[in-house]
Amino acid sequence: MLSKLQQIVRWFFMRAENLFNLAFGEKLNPFYHLGTISFWQFWLLIGTGVYLYIFADTGVHDAYESVERITHDQWWAGGIMRSIHRYATNGMILTMLLHMLRHFAYDRYRGFRWFSWAIGVALIWLVYISGLNGFMLVWDKLAQFVVVATAEWFDVLPMFNGTLIRNFIYQENVNSRLFTLLAFIHLGAPLIAGVLAWVHVQRVPRAHINPPREIAIAFTLMFVVLALVKPVVSQGGEADLSVVPTNISIDWFQMPVLALVYVVDPLYLWGGVVGLTLLLFLDPVAAAQAHGVGPGRSRRHLPTRPKDRRHPLRRNPARCRPAP
Repeated sequence: MLSKLQQIVRWFFMRAENLFNLAFGEKLNPFYHLGTISFWQFWLLIGTGVYLYIFADTGVHDAYESVERITHDQWWAGGIMRSIHRYATNGMILTMLLHMLRHFAYDRYRGFRWFSWAIGVALIWLVYISGLNGFMLVWDKLAQFVVVATAEWFDVLPMFNGTLIRNFIYQENVNSRLFTLLAFIHLGAPLIAGVLAWVHVQRVPRAHINPPREIAIAFTLMFVVLALVKPVVSQGGEADLSVVPTNISIDWFQMPVLALVYVVDPLYLWGGVVGLTLLLFLDPVAAAQAHGVGPGRSRRHLPTRPKDRRHPLRRNPARCRPAP
């Protein structure tokens, strides 16, 4: 079953890669640089985030006003930086998911690669956490939805038992200490992600952390154009806990889970998230055992085109003996 799924996904990747090879050539094919493209978007997030942090305020009433000043009073710098910050986050999530899916399709996630795979799973969740935390700092109506939905989702856990949402029932319960905590998380999560990203590439042979210059420039210009054509702005005005936010646009790259909080039982949603995470962590080990390969070893295959056949590579003991 697993091999069949890999074969189907691999078929789509090979067709897409062939198409992009015709358009951009093998050296500049984005599918061959998904990991380094994710790194480049991380550098963009760090650069734009530092600029935004210089002008942002973490006061309970100053947070929204400071973001508005950044967005509109200096739209030519702060506004563009804010938009690039959002779009680079979405792009990083997309390329990381494609990077992981491609390694799954080509069976490059077992054996010694399991360590990097597991770190990559943790990195994706860290990016999600940091992204949702960033929405909270804006403190508009969308931020209000994110904060309340997150609190209600966590409140179903026995350790909280309904205590979190009490902090967001009345407007006066929210104070500047909350935004100090949110800012601390928004700074800490990317730092941890950076360390994990460095660990992630330590087990990868000849790993690179930057894409070819042409790809880096192309992606940067793409985000700049998006920032000019569809700039990111606040939604609905400043958050008001006495009013339920309506007519907000959800970012489906970063909020797919929160969108289900009011549709699915939150406890079942926790089960799905935890179950999916465990599946991603343990699937390489189970796949290795199913193929008769120990958890510390991996069986290598050579994919060939155009028939999408994969031939196992076996070591010749006669050629591996040390020279006398």
